Amino acid sequence: MRRCTCLFIALFISFSLHARPLVFAPLPFFNSNQILEDFFPMVNYLEEALDENIAFHYEKKYDDIIAAFKANKIDIAYFGPLPFLTLQKSFPYALPIITFHESDGERGYRCALVKFAGDTLSPKATLKVALTQPLSTCGYTKTKVLVNDYLHTNLDTMLYRYVGTHDEVALSIIRGDFQMGGMKESIAKEYASLGLEVIQTTSLIPGFSLVVNTQTLSLEQIEKIKSILLAAPKEVYQTWGKDIRYGMSETDMEMFKHLKSEIETFNIPQSGSF
Repeated sequence: MRRCTCLFIALFISFSLHARPLVFAPLPFFNSNQILEDFFPMVNYLEEALDENIAFHYEKKYDDIIAAFKANKIDIAYFGPLPFLTLQKSFPYALPIITFHESDGERGYRCALVKFAGDTLSPKATLKVALTQPLSTCGYTKTKVLVNDYLHTNLDTMLYRYVGTHDEVALSIIRGDFQMGGMKESIAKEYASLGLEVIQTTSLIPGFSLVVNTQTLSLEQIEKIKSILLAAPKEVYQTWGKDIRYGMSETDMEMFKHLKSEIETFNIPQSGSF
């Protein structure tokens, strides 16, 4: 009787998951309208190729996306390396299958330390540092390394605050609210004409990946998603959002090894210091 009950529950969960559309969640790099505009063409391409509906799931905070993924409310997500490693640490059913290339063709990107052009920074001054979010790769983790490399100062002794998105890091420095910030290098360069200056960068870190939930998707579905995207013609993916339009390749887990060992040595603060 107990075996029959367990089988019924498993069948019920499986039926419930497949009764809903597939769910895709991107990281909140930008506002919800910009996110939808960037990812809709790719999602629409997948929908037609899979002959399945795909719904968007938007959260403002990285840890809310991770919580929803672990609750099996998300089937496919667009993650940076740190959010993915954080998720996989407590939820081994998260599997990266596709890594998106950068505009220079690289399978990884760099985080940058930025300031307003012309400003002089002194490690002896009280500097305010703008960060994205605790679980953002270019947030506390890589900015701490960059501040140490550039100013030979510990970020923990400075004034820092999480401001949300990479765009807001750039704008807050341009407005004069902060003297420094940590963000993705490619996004920082978009603000160069407004006076934002890149002063230090990291080495190459793993690129952004499409991560699937192996608890809610079958092996057949996962292989189909991967093969559809890897076979997407250049003239198709060139029309997608600015962060996913330069091609893609199968994820190489070897690229995550260095970052994985690095983050194990950090205790990431969940709030700013002021």
